[in-house]
Amino acid sequence: MSSRNSPTPPVDAGGALRDAFVEVCENSFFAYVEPCDAHRFAELAEQCSRTARALMDGDARGASFAASRSEWLKASVGFGGTFDGAIEVILPEPLAQWLVGSILGEPDGTELVEHQVFDGFGEFANMVCGAWLTNLSQLEGFLLRPPAVTRMAPDWTPLTDSGWNDERAHRLVVNDLPVRVRLRPLAGST
Repeated sequence: MSSRNSPTPPVDAGGALRDAFVEVCENSFFAYVEPCDAHRFAELAEQCSRTARALMDGDARGASFAASRSEWLKASVGFGGTFDGAIEVILPEPLAQWLVGSILGEPDGTELVEHQVFDGFGEFANMVCGAWLTNLSQLEGFLLRPPAVTRMAPDWTPLTDSGWNDERAHRLVVNDLPVRVRLRPLAGST
């Protein structure tokens, strides 16, 4: 049952979210996941930003288009049930392309267009949320909302985001690229 004062997730919810993320990556997408400390995560995030800047600088035709786009995508999946909230997965777009391409048989992503990447990345986040809630509470029912995928602001990095040090966030590395997975309780939950 859902209400404005929904109970908070169980204490072990964060670890279960990380485990569900690893399970989906490794079993469904054949991607290697490892934990990541703050220092390595910062290095990888900065490397992603440098790569994006280098691509913009090296391609004059696409520089203005690329400057208006972020390299980072966020997928959110809301849920309601015993407790309410959302999970958020934030990662660099090349990783989203690789994940979607791998499930479609195009791991290099050459044939994918933006809406396919967004749809596939949303489904990836949906799978993570579903696996997490199932593992966390096998006897409870939850309502999953459709995933929402957005492109972060062009100057956004995970290092400047207010959720950087959130204890509900996990910093991980998937195929040598940084990923942040976070549980966001419903506003009003304690």
